[in-house]
Amino acid sequence: MDRRLFLAAISAVAASAGCATVGDARSERGTGVIVSYAAPFEQVWQQVAATLRELDLQIAADNMAEGYVLAESSASAFSWGERVAVFVERIGTQGNTRVEVVSKRAIGINFTASDWAPKIHERLGQRFRRL
Repeated sequence: MDRRLFLAAISAVAASAGCATVGDARSERGTGVIVSYAAPFEQVWQQVAATLRELDLQIAADNMAEGYVLAESSASAFSWGERVAVFVERIGTQGNTRVEVVSKRAIGINFTASDWAPKIHERLGQRFRRL
């Protein structure tokens, strides 16, 4: 009987935790880690895509006109995967660019999921000067 109760509790937690989609990450704009770079939008845009590929994130969608890239990581031995939204926008008239990274766990109870924002901004910071 204790085993059934335990399994029921685990099932309830998993069901209530929910799953994130790449669209969920996109809807979280304004909640991510924002860094501004002294580089033109087009250069930063290209390097965002390159950085995501280098980090083995699969690009699920991108829209340069709206300034977002959606990516995801697959499940591994340590994580059920993550969903990432990167928002790129021009700022000011000096050719600078702001990048926001929102990282969401694919499953709410996935406590070992990576937070991709520091990794992405670290790589971009190696290519561009931060403001």
